[in-house]
Amino acid sequence: MAENTDQGTATTGPAMPQQPTTTRLVAFLGSPAVKFVLIGLLSFLLLVPSIFVWVLVEERAHRAKDVAREIARSWGGTQEINGPYLVIPFTETYTTGSGEDFETKTVRRTAVLFPERLTVGGDIAVEERKKSIYKLPVYSARLDLGGAFAAPPEDMFEPKHGGTINVAADKAVVVVGIRDVRALKSEVTLALAGTGAVPFEPGLGLLATPKDRDPRHASGSSGINAAVSPQAWRNGFSFDVKLQLNGSTAIYVAPAGQTTRVSVQSDWPHPGFTGAFLPETRTITGSGFDAAWTIPYLARGIPKVMETSHLPLQNRLMGVKFVEPVNFYQTISRSLKYAIGFISLTFLAVFVLELRSGWRFHWIQYALVGLALIIFYVMLLAFAEHVGYALAYLIAAGAATLLNALYIGTSLKSRAAGLVMLAVLGSIFGVLYALMQEQDYALLIGSVIAFVALAITMFVTQRIDWSGQSRPDPKPAGAAV
Repeated sequence: MAENTDQGTATTGPAMPQQPTTTRLVAFLGSPAVKFVLIGLLSFLLLVPSIFVWVLVEERAHRAKDVAREIARSWGGTQEINGPYLVIPFTETYTTGSGEDFETKTVRRTAVLFPERLTVGGDIAVEERKKSIYKLPVYSARLDLGGAFAAPPEDMFEPKHGGTINVAADKAVVVVGIRDVRALKSEVTLALAGTGAVPFEPGLGLLATPKDRDPRHASGSSGINAAVSPQAWRNGFSFDVKLQLNGSTAIYVAPAGQTTRVSVQSDWPHPGFTGAFLPETRTITGSGFDAAWTIPYLARGIPKVMETSHLPLQNRLMGVKFVEPVNFYQTISRSLKYAIGFISLTFLAVFVLELRSGWRFHWIQYALVGLALIIFYVMLLAFAEHVGYALAYLIAAGAATLLNALYIGTSLKSRAAGLVMLAVLGSIFGVLYALMQEQDYALLIGSVIAFVALAITMFVTQRIDWSGQSRPDPKPAGAAV
């Protein structure tokens, strides 16, 4: 009996309790810390489809620009009214050398005289022309250019080489630069005080547009000219030019007078004033706008007379753009820059809800939620082209919010979680819309939101066991990570 007892004692001693290594590894891989890292990696992976969406937005924007150019070619492009200027050609004949090297040379020169005063009045009727699903603001403008040229100064035709000056008095013309003369809708005449009206001819005569102009704007010499008698220009004269022309997108005027006054009124309620000078006064209402400029001689910064073969003041134009209320292509493209933060905030909210509820949310489910947010941008682009940006945003954001809130609530088996996500996504979409409307404050608002989100996450997850060593077994509703 004792022997059996001793043998039993020798063979059945107590076993030491040990935790297998594989169990620790599984616990670590299922820990909140690993899940948090995987969610972060997934957020960055979702940047790939967001880039494809950005490419799609840019492609649709280029298509819209191409259609806008087609409309502009048929109706009229951006108009630039530059002038009028009095252009007088003359020659200087001089001799050089002596003996066998004696030579007589003749140089052709062009004097340009600016008006002593210039008044430009404009009435611009704007409408939107559509082609397919795209549209472009186009206008019909009635402009009245009035003023006076003073008698040329005595030193206007000074010799440069000590030669003899010969003024081609009968070749003097008044020139008005018009960027797209094809869009003129009526004949144009130069009304001279006391001498009747002189019809304009096509072309800039002795002048040309500068060769270094923006190639997008350059279309060769574009404008009109009218002959002026020697008696008229030598003594000075008053003038009046009425223009009726079509255009699109914008209209610009040059401060051609020694003193220039411009007044423009239009029925377009979304003007964008631009150029070398901004209006002194402007009134913008829901039914249109009025604007007025006054440019004195000293502010213009060039002399009263100059010698040139090119149209002056091409880099000192001022005017107004007929801006669309929302350029949604640019807005959507800009909002895609916030996609990573947008997705991360959503994932962060789901992650916190998952930890608080005890139900597991698989990383594939996170990916599906993220893809729903990417599809939001595609829906926004598609609907905006048909119903406008504001309504399209409401439709796309509402669909994405309801879908994700319902999916998260049912996956976590919690109506409260669904309602929380409904509030969170509604807030995120609301903030994103505000960011797009207030782009000057976008960085400030975005940084505050990121700080607040991080602070909330820090305190909500303060008691979370990130290692997962003491975490109870999860409820079996969702798939395990």
